[in-house]
Amino acid sequence: MKNNIPWDLIISKFRQDLSKENEILFNEWLSIGNNQELFRQLEIVWKNVQLKSATYEPDVEYYWQKFLAHIQNNAPVKKEPRKVFLKYFSRIAAVAAILIITLLGTYYLINNSFHQKPTIYSTRSAKTTIFLPDSSEVILHANTALTCNFNTKSDQREVSMTGEAYFKVRHDDQKPFLVNANGVTIKVHGTEFNVSSYSSDNKILVSLIEGSVSMKTADEKIFLKPGEEGSYDKAEKTISVAKGDMDLAKIWTGDKIRFENKSLNEVCKYLSKWYGINIIIDPKIKGNQSYTFTVTGQPLTEIIEIMSSINSFDYYFTNENELILKQKK
Repeated sequence: MKNNIPWDLIISKFRQDLSKENEILFNEWLSIGNNQELFRQLEIVWKNVQLKSATYEPDVEYYWQKFLAHIQNNAPVKKEPRKVFLKYFSRIAAVAAILIITLLGTYYLINNSFHQKPTIYSTRSAKTTIFLPDSSEVILHANTALTCNFNTKSDQREVSMTGEAYFKVRHDDQKPFLVNANGVTIKVHGTEFNVSSYSSDNKILVSLIEGSVSMKTADEKIFLKPGEEGSYDKAEKTISVAKGDMDLAKIWTGDKIRFENKSLNEVCKYLSKWYGINIIIDPKIKGNQSYTFTVTGQPLTEIIEIMSSINSFDYYFTNENELILKQKK
């Protein structure tokens, strides 16, 4: 197995149906040379393929033949690999073949000490999910930019960002994960956390859902525990730690919000997070009205228009990404 890439085991691993015997064989292969790095690269592309393959109808035979022709000169192939391959795939069989073809090139680049160039991800009006080269998952909120600067020979993984992002970092004791956010460096090993670091905001907020992270500036360093939120004041250049609202911190990463008899203040707190906008409520607006509704992909103006008709308030948007709710005269 030392000189062979066991595609059948890799595919089974992706499908999560390895037998105990094959799990042992797979782990043996994974422990050899650069195989762990190769599998990580395969895994990240595999996840991206899954996101894009729901409506893809490939020409299976064409891509299978292309796949076989490619690997004949690059890696040994077991007899009758097509039976093994088709056993696990139906609609996305060809997509997986393309995945393997693509990553064969990556495998040889890794063996030749390939250094990846920085990759920039950005969003405007909608959130999106990306997978980094180490298989870490990041959900980017609207108006967010993230630069990934991974180096296969480096002893750490590093990204820089502005905006808001939710991280699910793959654990790696040998390579710490760093997030640089407008003067604050967040260091992790494997965890889930949310970072809000819009350039227009006065503070940078780090909300820790699982694991352990540290926040470091030029002057101080603090550690967070699950359920805590670190806040960096840009003007004062200080960090404070307090118990945070983790549900609120990550609510925007879901597909919908359901409100059940919630007050205007409570609804606006979550809408502000969901749409990435600062909502300012006139204290003269009566707070005795409750709301029950579900938010999915509706425009904010549509939701506020309905709410204003119920609670009788006016509203307008400013150029500073604010929504102002005013009591009707």
